[in-house]
Amino acid sequence: MILTKLLVLLCISLTAGKDKDYYELLSVSRDADTKEIRKAFKKLAVNLHPDKNPDDPDAHSVFIKLTQAYEVLKDPALRKTYDLYGEEKIGARNNAQYHSYTYYKDHFGIYDDDPEIVTLNKADFEANILDSGSRQWFVNFYSPLCSHCHELAPTWRALARELQGVIMFGAVNCEDEWNLCRQQNIRAYPSLVLYPKGERFSADRIKKILFRYIMDNVKVNITNVESSSDWDILMKSEEHKSWVLMLCQSNDLPSCPFGDDRTKLAAILSGLVGVAVVNCHLLSSCSLMTDGIKSSIVYWQKASNGNSWSARSIRSSHYNPQDVLKEILDYLPDLIQLDNDGFKDMLLELETNSDIVPWLVYFYIGIATELDLDVKKLPAMLPEMRVGRVNCGRYTEICAQVSVNRYPSFSVFKKGGGHEFYHGQSTAQSIAKFAKESAAATNFRTLSNKEFPTLVTGQDGGGSAWFIDFYAPWCPPCLRLLPELRKASRMFDESVRFGTVDCTIYAELCQQHNVQAYPTTVLYNLTRPVQRFHGKHLASSISDFLMEFVNPQLQILDTEMFEKVVREKKFDTYWFIAFTTPNHHHLHTEMKKVAQLVTDFPNVFIGEVNCVKEVEVCQGLHHFPVLHLYPAGSRGTDSYIEYNYGVKYDASLLRRWLFQHLPEYAEELTPDIFSKEVMQNFNHNWLVNFYSPSCGHCVVFQPDFSTVAFKMKDSIRSGKVNCQVHYNLCHQAGIRAYPTLMFYTSHGSTRQGQELPSHTLNNIVEFINDVLSRRTASDSSHNRLHNKHDEL
Repeated sequence: MILTKLLVLLCISLTAGKDKDYYELLSVSRDADTKEIRKAFKKLAVNLHPDKNPDDPDAHSVFIKLTQAYEVLKDPALRKTYDLYGEEKIGARNNAQYHSYTYYKDHFGIYDDDPEIVTLNKADFEANILDSGSRQWFVNFYSPLCSHCHELAPTWRALARELQGVIMFGAVNCEDEWNLCRQQNIRAYPSLVLYPKGERFSADRIKKILFRYIMDNVKVNITNVESSSDWDILMKSEEHKSWVLMLCQSNDLPSCPFGDDRTKLAAILSGLVGVAVVNCHLLSSCSLMTDGIKSSIVYWQKASNGNSWSARSIRSSHYNPQDVLKEILDYLPDLIQLDNDGFKDMLLELETNSDIVPWLVYFYIGIATELDLDVKKLPAMLPEMRVGRVNCGRYTEICAQVSVNRYPSFSVFKKGGGHEFYHGQSTAQSIAKFAKESAAATNFRTLSNKEFPTLVTGQDGGGSAWFIDFYAPWCPPCLRLLPELRKASRMFDESVRFGTVDCTIYAELCQQHNVQAYPTTVLYNLTRPVQRFHGKHLASSISDFLMEFVNPQLQILDTEMFEKVVREKKFDTYWFIAFTTPNHHHLHTEMKKVAQLVTDFPNVFIGEVNCVKEVEVCQGLHHFPVLHLYPAGSRGTDSYIEYNYGVKYDASLLRRWLFQHLPEYAEELTPDIFSKEVMQNFNHNWLVNFYSPSCGHCVVFQPDFSTVAFKMKDSIRSGKVNCQVHYNLCHQAGIRAYPTLMFYTSHGSTRQGQELPSHTLNNIVEFINDVLSRRTASDSSHNRLHNKHDEL
C-alpha cells in the first residue's frame, strides 16, 4: 500500500515536472556511468510502465519522458550535447518508442545486478581488458533480445560465483555497446571470449564444459618445494614477504588441496602472497617447520626484522578458496582508518616531506559492502604506497574538502601535494594499476573550482603554465586520454603543470571557460594567450605541443627582428623563413615541427613572418605562402633559395629539402676509402649508412643520419655507401636491405661491424654511446690487468 502511494506521488511529480532535468528524472548523479543509468531506468520502468498502470491516463506521457531521458543519457554524444546545451539542442522525442513491460522486467541489462560479473562499456573494456596485461577475463557478448543469451545467464552467474577471484567474468550488452561488439568482430549472440588470448569458446555452453575450459586455461604461479635446498631458496626469496604453503604427502596432516582446488587457490591469491606446494614426504624437516600446525594449508610470514618466520594454520573447512582468502586478508595489513587529524597530517607530510610515500585513500559511507573484500587486497598489492580509508558519513568535512561526490571513491594523494580520483571498474587489479600510474605522475592533479583561479591564474605566485583537461568521468574518450596525460606530465618539470576539471561537478567553471565538448584540453599561462590543444590524444602529441611552449624553436619575426637577425645575419648562419598570412595554419604547425627537428644544429634557425602585419618585410612578394632559405656563406637577404616543392607543406618534406642545402657531415665512401679508413684504420670508429638513391626509406632517413653524424662528430666518423654505384662493396659487407646502418669498431687485431637494430635518431645515439662506454670500460680493465702483469 505504501509503495503504491509512493509510486502515485512519483507519477504526479513526473507529470507535473515536464521540464525536469534528465538526471533528476532518473534519480542519478551527473557523473553516473552507463550501468548506473541503466539500473535506475530499469527500476523506474518496471514500476511505471503503461502496461502495469492501465488506469493512469498520464502513464504513456510519463514513460515517454523517462525513455527520452534514458536514450539521451546512455548515448555519450547525446549526453555531451545535453550537458552542455540542455534539452533544446537534443530536440523533441515525443514519438519515442518503448518496449513491453516484460522486456524491461526480464530482458533489460541481464547482468546489471550481479556483483561477480562486471558489465563493461567501451572505456571499461579498453582499460580493464585490452590494457590489463596478464589478467584473465572471460567475457560474454550478449543481446537482451537473444533467447540463447537468457538460457545461458543462470549458468554464467553460477560459474562467476564459483570462480570469483580465479578469473574475471565480464558481460557486454551489444545493444548498448554495438560499436565495441563490432570492433571485436562479434557476429552472433552469445559469444564467449577468453582474454588476453582473444580465444573464442566454441563448445557446448553447459556448466561442466565451461568450467573445464576455464580451469584448463587458468594461469597460476606455484612454487614446488621438494628438497631442503628448495626450502632455503624460498626462505631467502625477496619476491614475497609471506607465503601460503600447501603441506602435502604428510602422514600427520589432512590431505592438501590438489587438482582444480589447488589451481583455484593459487589464482585467487595471486598478487597477494606466494603460493608453494611442500612435499613433506621428501622434505624430512617438514614436521619441524610446522610444529603445532594441524592444517595442511599454512600462512607463512616473514618477521619485520627479516630474520625469522611465523606460521599460522588456515582453519577454513574444506579449504574453500574464498574462505581461505578471507583468512589470509585478516593476516595481511589492513587499511589505515583516517580521521580529521590523520588526514590533515597526511596532506602536510606529502607537501613538505619528499621521502614520504604516496597514499591511496578509499572514501565510503556505511558498513561493509561486497567491494570490501577487494579493497582489503590493496595494501598487499601496493607495498610501495600507504592505503587508507575515510568514512564520509562520519568525517563529512574531509570528503567535502576533496569534493567526493560518489561512493565508493578512490583517490591517490601524491608527493608534493595534489590528488587524483579514479574512474573505472571497482576491481582491486584496476584500482592498483591506476594507483601506481597516478603516484608516479606527481605533476598531475585534480583541480577544484576554488583551486583553479588560484593556481592556474598564478595567484599563488608560482608562475607555472597549466595544461588543463576539462572532462566528464562517463565520457569514454576522456577516460582514454587520462593515462596519456599522466605519461605526458612525467616529461615536464613544474614549468608546465597538469590538471583536470570534472565538468559534472564544476559545470559552471567549465561554462565560464567555454567548454563545448569533452574532453577539452587548454594551455593556460601568464605571458601568452590561452591555447587550445587540437592534436591527437597521445602523450607524444601532447608533449610536442607543450615543448613548443617550453622551448619554442620557431621564431615569429616582426619587422624589427627581421632586420636584426636576417638582414644583418651572421656569415655562418642559416635562416629558413616562411612568409605567411594568418590563414596558413597548417604551414605554421609544420614549421614548428621543423624547428624542433633541427635543434641539434646551433647555426640553423627557423622563422615565420606574418605578412598581414609586417607589410614592409614582405614587399615584393606576390603570393603567399613563400619559403626562403638564406644560406651560410652569404650576408643579409641578397642571396636566398626558394622552396620549390609546390604546396606540399609537410614537416618531413620541408626538413629533407632544408638538409639538401646544409653541410654534409658524413663522408661519401668508395671501396678504396672504405677498405683503408673503415676496415684497416683502427684509430676511429665508424658509423656507415648503406643506402640506395632509389630507396624511399633511405631518402626519408637521410636527415636523421646527417643529424647523428653531426651530433657524434667528436666521437666517431660517419660515412655512407651508395649501393647502387658500389654494389659489390655492399654485397661483400653482407648488406641485404636499404638503408642498413653498421657500426665498425676494433676487436683486438680485427675490425668488426654491428648492425644497428633501430633507425630512430635517439636510439642510434644511445646504441653508439652504449658500445663506446662498454669499450672504454673493457679497455680500462685490460690496462689494469696489463699493468699488474708488468709489475710482476
